[in-house]
Amino acid sequence: MINPTKLIRAALAGFMFLSLIIVTSCNSGDNSNNVSTDFAQPEVLTKNISAEQNNISSVERKIIKSGNIRFETANVKESHKFIKITVAELGGYIGNENVYNFEDRIEHTVEVRVPEDKFNLLIDKISSSVEKLESKNISTADVTEEFIDVEARIKTKKELEARYKEILKKASRVDEILNIEREMGNLRSEIESLEGRMNYLKNRIALSSLTITFYEKVASPFGFASKLVKALENGWTALLWFIIILVSLWPFIILTLVLIFIILTIRKKRKPQKV
Repeated sequence: MINPTKLIRAALAGFMFLSLIIVTSCNSGDNSNNVSTDFAQPEVLTKNISAEQNNISSVERKIIKSGNIRFETANVKESHKFIKITVAELGGYIGNENVYNFEDRIEHTVEVRVPEDKFNLLIDKISSSVEKLESKNISTADVTEEFIDVEARIKTKKELEARYKEILKKASRVDEILNIEREMGNLRSEIESLEGRMNYLKNRIALSSLTITFYEKVASPFGFASKLVKALENGWTALLWFIIILVSLWPFIILTLVLIFIILTIRKKRKPQKV
């Protein structure tokens, strides 16, 4: 016959064992949930960082390109013709141009503007066409921050201008109307100034500038005979200028001579005669 006391003890032991198993299972489930959550958070952070990086990289950089090239050529006319044709083919134009005649060379300086995507191609074409490239300097300026700032300020001020217009429609007093119109005038001046700066930046970004200096050496006479002839020419020129100056000063010269004559005459009359 089964002892009731032992039966109760066995039932209690089984109940405690089942309870322990259930508690352990729950803790394991909680831990697994915590682990999955911990791993999920870095994934979310990574996605956010990637999204921010994509936003930053999606902003088109605003770059101003410029440079200068200097080289020697055998014929300045041919080099000038080549540069003019090349710039026109690339959709650019020649801005300022200067020619200098030195004693030993003829030098040209040309400032050209070409679309920014053709800037490197222009440099390559010119560099490959010359025999002696003396110098080449290329510089870039990132104006993205300024461009975005000016653009945002224009937008903000135009929105403010629109609000002023709405307020002006509702204004009834003369002093209110005058104050609003004065503020709108100041605001319009600021907008036009910012738009001018924006147009300047857009132009400099769209068209890169390159200063091209090229020269041709010429024979320079430095012999004794040439120096002697040059000295005679300079002396003759100086003599002519001296004569011209004397002729232009003739009234003063005559007046000076008359004054000297009068002074000498007076002194002669005042001189005491010897007995």
